[in-house]
Amino acid sequence: MSSSSRGWSWNGIGRRSRKRRKRKMINQYRVFQIKEVHHQHWAKSYAQQVEDGFLIHHQNYQSAYKGKPAPSDTPMTARKRLEEKRPNTFIGRSFGVGDVIVWDEEKSRKFFYVDKEELVEFGGFMDADAAGNTVVYMVPNYQIDGKTGTWLPYDSEVVEGVCFFMMRNEQRKDAVSPVVVDSKGVFVTDAPNGFENVRSILTEYVHRTEKKQQDMTEHEKCLTNGTYERARESGTEQNYDMIDGYVNNVPKKPRRIGGRWSVLDRLHIKQAQRKQKDQTQQQQQERSRKN
Repeated sequence: MSSSSRGWSWNGIGRRSRKRRKRKMINQYRVFQIKEVHHQHWAKSYAQQVEDGFLIHHQNYQSAYKGKPAPSDTPMTARKRLEEKRPNTFIGRSFGVGDVIVWDEEKSRKFFYVDKEELVEFGGFMDADAAGNTVVYMVPNYQIDGKTGTWLPYDSEVVEGVCFFMMRNEQRKDAVSPVVVDSKGVFVTDAPNGFENVRSILTEYVHRTEKKQQDMTEHEKCLTNGTYERARESGTEQNYDMIDGYVNNVPKKPRRIGGRWSVLDRLHIKQAQRKQKDQTQQQQQERSRKN
């Protein structure tokens, strides 16, 4: 990783910002086990899981235990203790091959796959951290959705303020083209010649991602933050006393807000027109029945 990236962290889709002082992690370790729905992958070696294309990610696992290590503990000594005696608070199946140990120390978090004779350290088990990062430079054994084998992030570059990682296949190495992922581990493009010939693709990726975020409609934003009804009405009702879950004062034509026509106004006008049409048809049907 280039020295120019030191002293920075990545947020959002990976944009750089000055690092804040990190909160210390609690010294603890957790054990995760493969969910029942994926029982066919229980007790398989790490190599077999990779060969089968099983994604070793927390979405396919469930929490089974949380413990506090002794000062002299290591992931391996914790493993041996769990194998010798099952703690009372351990839930799920017996601890063994296929489980994942998440080891938290003051300044780092590491992931270990419980293999038959060893613990295999790998990356990307948990979702992105608070800074939006999933990929960690030079941590091996990443899995990329849609790609076979495991991958090593061996280089990085900042394009349009966003950090991207160059990944090399750990099994086939030079026989498979390197690929580029974003800071969350999402595949972006193949890169047989490194970053040199893909910068325009990465630039387009950044712009497309930003546009997608900006294009969220007011309606979607209201649904996201849980204030849909209030926001829906507050733009049309005369005062807050009239906010009751129903839109009454619909504008006759859409307002122009911030240089764009209001999407909500258009929606409300359409709904009002449809409602009026339905009411007219219903009244006509009632008159016909009376006659």
